[in-house]
Amino acid sequence: MKILVPIVLLSLLTFASCKKTTEPIIIDPYHDAYIETSKVLDVPEIAVDYAPEFPSYLTRNGFITPDVDNEKATLGRVLFYDKNLSKTNEVSCASCHIQEKAFADGKKVSDGINNRQTTRNSIGLTSAISIGSSYGSGTPSSFGGGVINFFWDDRAESVAEQATQSLASDREMGMSMHEVVSRVKENQKYYKWLFMEAYPDGISEDNILDAIQQFVNTMGSFHSRFDEGMEANNGNAEDDFANFTVSENKGKQIFMEKCASCHSQFAARSLVPVANNGLYLHYQDKGRGALPNHTSAENGVFKVPSLRNVALTAPYMHNGSFATLDDVVEHYISGIKNHVNLHPNLTTYGQPGLGLTHADKAPLVAFLKTLTDESVRTDKRFSDPFK
Repeated sequence: MKILVPIVLLSLLTFASCKKTTEPIIIDPYHDAYIETSKVLDVPEIAVDYAPEFPSYLTRNGFITPDVDNEKATLGRVLFYDKNLSKTNEVSCASCHIQEKAFADGKKVSDGINNRQTTRNSIGLTSAISIGSSYGSGTPSSFGGGVINFFWDDRAESVAEQATQSLASDREMGMSMHEVVSRVKENQKYYKWLFMEAYPDGISEDNILDAIQQFVNTMGSFHSRFDEGMEANNGNAEDDFANFTVSENKGKQIFMEKCASCHSQFAARSLVPVANNGLYLHYQDKGRGALPNHTSAENGVFKVPSLRNVALTAPYMHNGSFATLDDVVEHYISGIKNHVNLHPNLTTYGQPGLGLTHADKAPLVAFLKTLTDESVRTDKRFSDPFK
């Protein structure tokens, strides 16, 4: 027995060793890279669906959902929230576009790096039904009214162009695209897997900008009480909505008669892209008039914003000069200045004004609040992914 025992043990060890070496060793570089990413980010290994699903009344009226690449949008979400993409690592795109504020920031002007501030108010990114279908965002335009660009002076033609300018601005993030690429490459712990999934050709300026554009293009709003009423009425805005109060229906009627010529009956995509709205007789900020090769005919001309979630995005106007919706409506009742460039839609019989009365204010404000879509404030797909 003393001789047999070591022989048996040796045989068993040899068998076990042979069996172990014959089993295939499975290596999944994608999963291994994801494990590293998951230590920093709360993102699913299989990308969630970012494709918007519009109510049928919108699709019947020509609104086309943008094409979405879910893996690219997932990467874009991370880039959108990454403070490492600013010179001082203190701000991100999301610093000026906060989810709970419908992707505005609640300030007159926004805070950038080194205690600097921007010169204009941050526009809420869910003020339209969809950035990708409403703006010139690298996707086909889906509804009439001309091309809508980005910034208050409408100077950027796409999300990618807008992002490049915001990243480079010394009042915002202070980064050249070359520096942005370097920062992304420095953070391979979480970007390696994201780029493996979205862009197998690797990290580049074009891919970074495209990913941000893919993510922002999916932002929008179409689950408000107004949308519910429009859907129930088969897109007919003229009749009363059963889900509205008497005051809200009155406000809707006023909006359709006095405001829809600029902001559209769908409150989705402004029919007049830019306009002078008589905020001042003399503008310190000349808007489009300050752009190169633009003339005095565009002094005081700014973007006409879409109005979805407008109750969440105070303060208002390009400089945040109005604190409340009541202030905004009061401007259109009694405050329109007769500027030389005042848009004709804001005149009645050649004089400044829309013919609104003070009795119109409460119902109009009540209606504007029905454009709020609470889901945009809690949708995890658009939340901060950093742990």
